[in-house]
Amino acid sequence: MNFLAVAVIGAVLGALDGVGIFFEPKEPYKWQILFAATLKGVLVALLTGFSLAATTRWWSAMVTGALYGLAFSLVIYLAKGGPKSGDPYVVPSGIITGGLIGLFIVTWAVKTI
Repeated sequence: MNFLAVAVIGAVLGALDGVGIFFEPKEPYKWQILFAATLKGVLVALLTGFSLAATTRWWSAMVTGALYGLAFSLVIYLAKGGPKSGDPYVVPSGIITGGLIGLFIVTWAVKTI
């Protein structure tokens, strides 16, 4: 596993997941949320990368990444107050980002030629 490639994949996809906060004019902590989303992406990528082998199929890597993304996004959703927060899109976004992280990791960082 290429550790640097895994971290870069997680940081880029995590930042893409969090950059949407800049479209919310009432949010005062835009940069903090972007940094937290980037950190979440890196952590999901590292967990997914350490869970995969060179023989892992792409769909299995996507499921693994999606499960880690679900776990991290549930933590964020519950920390924000759960259903009272009014932010239900955090969980699906985390699942999709985690699945993409798993796909890109198995494609670019784990496979050996």
